[in-house]
Amino acid sequence: MTSPTSPSTSTSSSRARPEPASLVGGVLTALGILLAATVDMSLLILAALGSFGPGILRELGVLRDHDEFRRQAAWRAGYHAYLAGGFVAVLLIALLEAGTASIGDLAQSAAIVLVVLWLVWGFGSLLAYWGARKAAVRTLLVYGTFWLVFMVLSNLGDAMALLMQCLLVVPLFALAWTAGRWPRSTGVLLLILGVAAIVQFDLYEIVTERRLTAALVLVTFALPMLASGVALVRREAA
Repeated sequence: MTSPTSPSTSTSSSRARPEPASLVGGVLTALGILLAATVDMSLLILAALGSFGPGILRELGVLRDHDEFRRQAAWRAGYHAYLAGGFVAVLLIALLEAGTASIGDLAQSAAIVLVVLWLVWGFGSLLAYWGARKAAVRTLLVYGTFWLVFMVLSNLGDAMALLMQCLLVVPLFALAWTAGRWPRSTGVLLLILGVAAIVQFDLYEIVTERRLTAALVLVTFALPMLASGVALVRREAA
């Protein structure tokens, strides 16, 4: 006589089966690595789509193939990946540039990854805890202060250059103030300024010229504005 399957056994067996999206992602990842190693490294983008695409779609709400247990497991694993990836990126920069006070090309690559990790994790944490308005305000204040200190330290011997470059930071503080009062208008303005910064500082040369400096400026200057703008516009449109 066959005994009925218990709910816990059924749940465990369903968790043991990978989702179709994960299977497709695994195939794309393997294919991307293989083609990158044998044909062209640009095809590694397939591995990026396979590794990160399903997770991005789940976070956007397009894929709903995870139950609560799997979501919690994925979030915990993601936090572990953030800690490990961030620590390794800092360690690489420190080792590559030991004995200097500058960042070369190799270290810039690690710095770009590090800044993206910090920005996404920090902004995501603020957004989940405080909501879009306070997250945008705090992000703009932090990055405005960072750039202000950087400008001061870089132009100590040239008062005029210091004044002109510090003026670039003023909009970040002004928009931090307006974000709490007129969030949607501020969000739209942040998006416009973020795109304008990409054009004004030739940050599109990340693709056309493979210029790492442009990528570093993009993630430390334009990306915080764009992220804050998207959060404010989405929050007010919801």
